[in-house]
Amino acid sequence: MMKIAFIFSAAIMTPTNGIKSQAFTWKRMLETCGHQVDMINQWDGNDWQSYNAICFFLFNYPMLEFVKVLSKTNPNIFIAPIIDPHYSVRRLNLMSHWGCAKLKLTNEYYALRQCEEYVKGFLVRSNYEQLYVKEGLGIQEDKIFKVPLSYGREPKDPQSLFPKENFCLHVSLLADPRKNVKRLVEAAAKYGFELKLAGRLRNDKERSLIHSWIDRLDNVEYLGQLSDDELENTYSRAKVFALPSTFEGVGLVALEAARRGCEIVLTNHGGPKEYYNGMAKLVDANDIDDIGSGVMTMLEGTESYQPRLMEYIGKEYSEDRCIELLANAFK
Repeated sequence: MMKIAFIFSAAIMTPTNGIKSQAFTWKRMLETCGHQVDMINQWDGNDWQSYNAICFFLFNYPMLEFVKVLSKTNPNIFIAPIIDPHYSVRRLNLMSHWGCAKLKLTNEYYALRQCEEYVKGFLVRSNYEQLYVKEGLGIQEDKIFKVPLSYGREPKDPQSLFPKENFCLHVSLLADPRKNVKRLVEAAAKYGFELKLAGRLRNDKERSLIHSWIDRLDNVEYLGQLSDDELENTYSRAKVFALPSTFEGVGLVALEAARRGCEIVLTNHGGPKEYYNGMAKLVDANDIDDIGSGVMTMLEGTESYQPRLMEYIGKEYSEDRCIELLANAFK
């Protein structure tokens, strides 16, 4: 059994935050395997020497100072950098060199580069993220461990997933510009497919914004922020799940939907497409017509990857498989 500490290095403001979800999923899976995972609160006293691994989620300059001091007490430090790049590897490389510790002229990528000598490893979620860590930050390859995300819990009743209802589902923090919901709504308006949106709206301004896009459309519906059971039910009914983000790290909601029998329409940018082994409809996130025609292709059955995709996701990204990779990295 290992004793492991998890530390957040940045403000997490929403309960549905993807990084928070990743950390709690890892905690649950590790504990299922008999390991102990502590979510660190800096106000408490912590026996740092007792941990087999200390994992930081995200990273910034104050954490660099923390890691320097902590490494003298316990060198078993890992970083999950969570890089969702919307820029080139070269630009990241330049940013990671920009800084001066003495003058406090730093950025998060400078801090990541500087922390390499104090940590045992970097945990990445895809080959795409590995490329950015290796080439963009200049991290040694033997310090990079690929640990893909799991789709989480198994569907409650896999036998009931087919046939599907003929609508497209999208779940996210809906007003976040990178989720590209406005273009998805415009694609639904132009191509006439039924679109259901679910997710958190953080304030009245975001609520007004979303409703300004959809209230005039009979084929677009906002379902609200769904409970786990409600989300499970909606995944099981939807024929298509669309995630046409302008940039995205993994897109865990799409992975969950794929495991529940949804056809996937996915951004062609970044690392998410790696998870589907060619069994997702890739679209240009900046092109309304590409998004719209991609959704229609899957709704009409012109292309179909289910149930092969569901079976593939179940084999490659089960909790057992992913947690074994994570535990081996810590060991």
